[in-house]
Amino acid sequence: MGGATNHPSKAALVGRFWMPMSSFLLPALLLAATAAARESPATVKPGCAPSCGGVDIPFPFGIGTGCYREGFEIACVNDGSSGDVPVLSTTSQAIRVLNLSVAPLPVARVMLPVAWQCFDSTGGLTGSGLNDVNVNPNGVYRISGAMNELYVLGCNTMAYTRSGTSIHGRYHFLYYTGCVSYSNDSSGPRDGACAGVGCCRVDIPPGLTDNVMYFWNWSHAGQEFCPCDYAFIVEKRNYTFRASDLTASTFQNQTMPLVLDWAIRDNSSTSSMSCAQAQAASNQLDYACMRNYSECIDSGIIGPGYVCNCTKGYEGNPYVVGGCTS
Repeated sequence: MGGATNHPSKAALVGRFWMPMSSFLLPALLLAATAAARESPATVKPGCAPSCGGVDIPFPFGIGTGCYREGFEIACVNDGSSGDVPVLSTTSQAIRVLNLSVAPLPVARVMLPVAWQCFDSTGGLTGSGLNDVNVNPNGVYRISGAMNELYVLGCNTMAYTRSGTSIHGRYHFLYYTGCVSYSNDSSGPRDGACAGVGCCRVDIPPGLTDNVMYFWNWSHAGQEFCPCDYAFIVEKRNYTFRASDLTASTFQNQTMPLVLDWAIRDNSSTSSMSCAQAQAASNQLDYACMRNYSECIDSGIIGPGYVCNCTKGYEGNPYVVGGCTS
């Protein structure tokens, strides 16, 4: 018979493999903290509200003194039915904000009202609401030419918008953009069709700073089937024409989603600094791109000024310290 094998006792095994719980817990906590830090890079200034009504408010936007760059102030207001709602507080009237983005596309999605005018059977004006909004008092915003389009609804209607100052041209503005909508009777307009019968649409030029609409004064006598004209700019693929819109009085109170481009322009709509000028300026405190992993890009076609992006391999908010992480 072979000799008996000496097995270690349970106490010996426990003693060999047992380590204090703190030896496992501390590294686990450090790993969790590191992961949390990676998942939650800085997006706002310290002590500032990160959101309003479920909408993130990343810097350079902000709510309250010291929390935003000039021209980017957001107000958080309670409208009763919807609770807290973020609005642009630098435009000519408070405009509801749907979403704010800093990178890779610097855009703000907002709601703007519809312009309208209505007539009686003799063609007399019964009411109107131009509902124009200047989105650019501080030079920050432009209505995106790439992401929006202009709609005109009506049955003997021409409406247009205009933008840009022409110094040597034949007319005062650089751009005049609009279209004509016509229908002889109520059988013409069709749901989903917007090719000039009751509804027309057209792309808009870059650089628009307001949604002011101009209606051509054409007769509306004997047009009870289509008593109103409407004109508005809306984010592409966010409106589908319905023939019933031509007679719906509720359309007069409608707002439409719209995309605004923005850039760092420092209270000047025409002479803001480029990246090279901002980086060479004596007052570097005004330069918006944070030094760590943040780069400057000229805003180009959307207007003067510049924007910031995280450098390749990093993502987050390039406008705050520690905002770009790998």
